[in-house]
Amino acid sequence: MAVFVLAGGGTGGHVYPALAIGDELKRRGHRVLYYGDPDRIEGRVAPERGYDFRPVHALQYPRGGLLGKVRFAWGLLKAIWATRGPLRADAVDVVLGVGGYISAPPVLAAWTLRRGAAVHEANVVPGLANQLCARVSDLVLLTYERTRERIPGGAPKHLVGVPINTAVLEGDRGAAAARYGLDPEQTTVLFVGGSLGAERINELALACARLPDRAFQVLHLCGRRYHEAVSAELGEPPPGVCLVDYEDRMSDAYAGSDLVVCRAGSSTLGELAAVGRASLLVPSPNVTENHQEENARGLAAVGAAEVLVEHGWDIDAAVATVVTLAHDRGRLEEMGRAAHSQARLDAAQRAADLVEALVKDG
Repeated sequence: MAVFVLAGGGTGGHVYPALAIGDELKRRGHRVLYYGDPDRIEGRVAPERGYDFRPVHALQYPRGGLLGKVRFAWGLLKAIWATRGPLRADAVDVVLGVGGYISAPPVLAAWTLRRGAAVHEANVVPGLANQLCARVSDLVLLTYERTRERIPGGAPKHLVGVPINTAVLEGDRGAAAARYGLDPEQTTVLFVGGSLGAERINELALACARLPDRAFQVLHLCGRRYHEAVSAELGEPPPGVCLVDYEDRMSDAYAGSDLVVCRAGSSTLGELAAVGRASLLVPSPNVTENHQEENARGLAAVGAAEVLVEHGWDIDAAVATVVTLAHDRGRLEEMGRAAHSQARLDAAQRAADLVEALVKDG
């Protein structure tokens, strides 16, 4: 049995692929721990999933200002030093960083201790933490081939895709419709803004829910922090509309839908491919180097998705796009097949094979 650490987080797009790899490593009999920020999503989700959790405290990288960068560098050094003790105490063999600023101290601490170090990059454009950690890693795992030339360092780079929890495949449309109070025979559009919710997607979902001649159902996962405001604005939900704050059984949400309106984080795109769902992607503009739009354009290029960007947002045009897609069942089915053609259902197994090999090679 080897001991592995998953490190990183901040968003579901980092955490859930990490846990998919971790689950596979646990299935093989290894011990797996999670190092991350106790106040962000990993601090809640990893313990809920049965992982021993170790808190890491570090500063986010400042976007400007010399003084801020000096403070960051000093804070990073302190965080690396503070993380060395837990890595020793846990007898860790390999640290796998999955992105987010909190992943850097554990990966760099592993390197200073001559333990195995690896990173998984979920997006087309690598994040700052992974760009730094890749320089000292023994292994780099990629979701997209286009990332290969963008990530530094001389470590072997392997294309594995984005690991997903295959539980998303277990949904049943009839059971899902009954749970949400919807008709399984009618076209259903799922609006979801990711683990944190998304204001623009909520705006679009509300506009669609209020359409007087709406010929499709609306399943709206608005996010916990937006639920009170969205619920107040919607009032009593019209027929064929279901409002949910947060869904930890996305298998039901996917099974009950025909079109998904969502962000374009890599984890979400991996799930869309796995379940074979058509999508209307609204990339978040608040990400490093606009990487979500690059992710989205790749899925659109194979006919699996359409893309709406927030720059110059026109709510009427956005609603019209949803209506046009929802009314064309044949198109939705074609887009779903195109999405499924991009699925890599063995990504977690392939990633676990490669990370395991670092222990064997060492």
